[in-house]
Amino acid sequence: MQKNPVYFDFVDVADEKVFTKQRMREWEVNLRNAYVDVLDEMQAKMSKESPIQFFMNFSLLEETVVDAVIGMRKIVNSDNNSVEEPNAFKIAAYLTYWFLRHKPISTHFPDGFRLEFVKAQNIQSISEEDMREECRRFAWQLKHINEYVAAQFALTYIFDFNKEVCKMGDYKKIQKVNDKKLVFDDFDDMKNKMFDKFIYYLSYRAIAPKVIEHILEAYTFHPAWGLTGSHWNT
Repeated sequence: MQKNPVYFDFVDVADEKVFTKQRMREWEVNLRNAYVDVLDEMQAKMSKESPIQFFMNFSLLEETVVDAVIGMRKIVNSDNNSVEEPNAFKIAAYLTYWFLRHKPISTHFPDGFRLEFVKAQNIQSISEEDMREECRRFAWQLKHINEYVAAQFALTYIFDFNKEVCKMGDYKKIQKVNDKKLVFDDFDDMKNKMFDKFIYYLSYRAIAPKVIEHILEAYTFHPAWGLTGSHWNT
């Protein structure tokens, strides 16, 4: 065993042009906000008797942003492209990737307690079988809370879900043209399936920043919601 521990000092990767300290702080706030949104959703679903607690390691969150900047800087400094600064897709992809490498959120509960024992609340008018299925789904979300937060961050960094571009009437037209092969109930159902599929990929598939980037790009080809910026300009 090595007697002297290896110490890695903090690396200042900020500059005055592209990766400014203010911009890095904004990205950290974006990630924190995604965590708060998911935490609020989890706690609203979870029975008050549940012993589960959530913790965010803010040192690891800071490292997430630093490592993402180091990766994006390689693209900017490369002689193989004309990229002067990363677009929103690359920013979301690198921050998501490094968030999952560090996994700064931990879930704490007593020894012997299983997440499958968690009881969901505020769910009404569903059968007992559906309730069991919802509890299993909720337990899966708890197990993969880092992936859940990562998906929340990435998708809300690209989409403004409060700004609907297509309404229900538009959806029905699309569904009719496709001979009802578009199997979602509406765009809200489509959004939920999009989140679920993205979380699944982040949880079980080998991912890299470029893979995440391409997934996010593909989601915007026919956006049902407004984008948070002119992402395709760069």
